[in-house]
Amino acid sequence: MPQAILEELKQYIGFDDSDARKLSELAAVVKPAFPRIVKRFYELIMANPDTRQVLGDDDKLAERLRGSMSDWLADLFSGDYGAEYYQKRSRIGHVHVRVRLPQRYMFSAMEVISQELKSAIREAVVKDPEDRIDSLQKLLALEMGIMLDSYRSSYSAQIRWNERSSYEEKLTRAQHLAHIGELAASLAHEIKNPLAGISGAIQVFDHGLPAGHPHKEILAEMLSQIDRLDRTVKDLLVYARPKPPQREPLRIGELFERTLVLLWEAPAMRSIDIRTEGFDSDVTVEADEVQLQQLFTNLVLNAAHACAEKGDIRCSMETSDAAVTIEIADSGIGMPSEVVRRAFEPFFTTKAKGTGLGLSICKRIVESHDGQVEFDSKEGIGTRVRVELPLKST
Repeated sequence: MPQAILEELKQYIGFDDSDARKLSELAAVVKPAFPRIVKRFYELIMANPDTRQVLGDDDKLAERLRGSMSDWLADLFSGDYGAEYYQKRSRIGHVHVRVRLPQRYMFSAMEVISQELKSAIREAVVKDPEDRIDSLQKLLALEMGIMLDSYRSSYSAQIRWNERSSYEEKLTRAQHLAHIGELAASLAHEIKNPLAGISGAIQVFDHGLPAGHPHKEILAEMLSQIDRLDRTVKDLLVYARPKPPQREPLRIGELFERTLVLLWEAPAMRSIDIRTEGFDSDVTVEADEVQLQQLFTNLVLNAAHACAEKGDIRCSMETSDAAVTIEIADSGIGMPSEVVRRAFEPFFTTKAKGTGLGLSICKRIVESHDGQVEFDSKEGIGTRVRVELPLKST
């Protein structure tokens, strides 16, 4: 295969045995100029911040590179341009990929070498210098073709490797999350029934105490913590064993406003100013009412929690020919970019309380309804969530 590529390049460029002979005859003439050419070459490339960053300030590395450059120049005039020559030249493209040197530097480097070698040939006062320079130009074009082909193949191999590694990492993570989900579901079932029994017993004790008894406040706090545990258990069950949506025609604006009414007395909502726009539109979607209500509840409560004690939440609905878009934007504290990037990851949370499943469940609900969800947040400005759902087909 390398030999076939080499012969194809030679044919396109017009490089033949006559050119090889002319260059071989120049070897002794141009060799004294090699140290000057190497010095000039490295002065130019080290003046560029990008290449200097790649090559660094290692003196031993620089010395090895200069030696490699001298050997490369000598091979240009060896007269032997077969398979072994091709293999040695292809390594240059592979090295460029490995050290992450941009491809464009090949062209600039080759131009520097071309100018220096042509000058050396003219200074040597050889017979027919321009004819020999023409052979040199063909060889340098051949060199560039070999390097570009090896750069391409090496870069493609690296991309395939990266993609495979990324896929394997995602697969491993998905399997890990699946195991966690199974464990969570098992634990949730084990916790749920005893929790209900404890809650019932506490309520019996509470009813048996007279009004104003000091233990009533303690029992109320215990019931509050049990409610929190119960919500956590429900989140775990929803995440671990999701149900497919039971679709039916729903007026989405009406459902959203009913959800806000149900949330009105929630502690997190009491100091929040909520503004709505566009929900009076008679828009119908094919969706699961329970799941969409859970979606809207999670998103609105998240916005309220982000606002702390005071803040604004703006909810709007827009309709296009094929979809309805609901946007929930808050004036809360916002989040840094690294948190935004991981916002939909299961079990990821920055809160002291919570499972980190709320947004993950929201994403799953939206996608199970063939929709899309976008999440954007800026620290000190707030957070915006956009949910797009397809309209009911007619």
